[in-house]
Amino acid sequence: MDSFLTPFSGEYLYSIAAVFSFAAYVFSNIFWLRVFLIIAALLYIVAGISLGLTSMAGWNAAYLVINSYHAAMILFNRSTVMLPDQIKGIYKEAFTTLTTREFKKIITTNPYHVYKAGERIMSEGEDTNELFLLLSGTASVISSFNEIASITSGDFIGEMSFMSKQTASADVFAKNDVVVAYWTHADLYKLEQKNIKIYNKFLTIVGRDLVKKLKRKNQQIVKSV
Repeated sequence: MDSFLTPFSGEYLYSIAAVFSFAAYVFSNIFWLRVFLIIAALLYIVAGISLGLTSMAGWNAAYLVINSYHAAMILFNRSTVMLPDQIKGIYKEAFTTLTTREFKKIITTNPYHVYKAGERIMSEGEDTNELFLLLSGTASVISSFNEIASITSGDFIGEMSFMSKQTASADVFAKNDVVVAYWTHADLYKLEQKNIKIYNKFLTIVGRDLVKKLKRKNQQIVKSV
């Protein structure tokens, strides 16, 4: 061991560590960047010990701990979690851009709301302070005493009014017993501040749902012509 830890081997390891440090920043994938920085830190530690540079070894030991923690958290967040049957289908249909762990965390931001058959979920003309996602059951969108749309499991409710911060353009009633997840403006603001990547993914999913509804509405108009 003593023969291995010579100044020559220390300088050699230092050079290899520098290559790994440089190569780390070539990766756009943050996980592999962390992995290469971990390898570089290990090599710097051994090189520091070999060269008698305790400060090099000490600082890189700290870098090793920090990068190892972040790499472990990336793997943890990417790991698959089991989803309840109630939301498994919804995830597969529209939320696969999120990991199952991200989806489960965001879908349980608040306790679910339960509405009985005939109960009002949203009122026309009122401020839309909550964005709903229907988890089970069906709901009717009513305007001028006529049903203009039917909302089923996996659909958002009031997303256009919510995102534009306008009043609701129609009433929404539960056709049968329904369960909804929901988010407030404060919830989305916190998500934006905490994890902009997940926030942007979530907005994209909401936008896709809106486009899907507009296409459905246009098809109904064409059929009625």
